[in-house]
This record gives sequence, C-alpha cells and structure tokens, in this order.
Amino acid sequence: MTTPPAGISEADWASTPVGVRAGFLEVLAQLQRQQQENDQLRAQLTDLATELASLRERIGRNSRNSSKPPSSDGTGFKPPTRCKGTGRKRGGQQGHPGAGPELLPIARVDEVLEHHPDACRRCGTLLQGAS
Repeated sequence: MTTPPAGISEADWASTPVGVRAGFLEVLAQLQRQQQENDQLRAQLTDLATELASLRERIGRNSRNSSKPPSSDGTGFKPPTRCKGTGRKRGGQQGHPGAGPELLPIARVDEVLEHHPDACRRCGTLLQGAS
C-alpha cells in the first residue's frame, strides 16, 4: 500500500477504492507537471519581456536621445517641428518703456545742437547729404 498524499488521513486513504486512488495520484502527478511547466513559462516570459524592453530602447535611439551622430538617424527620422511664433517682432514691443536715461522736457532745454558725422564709422566713406 502506498502512503497517502498530504492532507488525506491514513483511514480515508485506506477506505478509498484502488481505482480512485490511482486516478487521484495520476491527477496529482499531472498537476505537479503543469506547475513545473508554469514556472518555466513564467521564467521564459520574464526573460522575453526584458529582451523586448532592451530592443525597444535600442530601436528608439536617435541623435537627440543618445550619443549617436545625426547622420545615423536614417531616412525615417524627422526633426521636431519648430514652434509657431507669436507674430510679434523681436526686441522691445510698442509701449515698452525704454531703459535709457530720461530726457529733459522741451521746456527745460536751452539749446538744440545737431551733430552730423563726416564719414561712415564702419567703412570710412565720406557722407555727403543734406546738412
């Protein structure tokens, strides 16, 4: 006589018909085989998930998120589109207070002196305009 499986008493096992015992032991063995296969498949799934993550990371590399040169990006890579401008010109906008020294009001000015350069500061060409 065989020893009873875990969780079944000696008396219950002894009173169980031989055919039922054999069937029970067969189902128990099949369950253990499936449990081992399940463990193997889970380990394989973990390995494949890790490999998939590393491959996706390698595929996603380009010159913007790695040290690869831009020439290795390939033909399917498009550079990001530039943001649309606001429509305003560069520099200080209309109504923006200037940052220079404040000018005196015209009522406090004693005389106005006009200064005209004789030559261009950049190229030195004489300036001949209305003076």
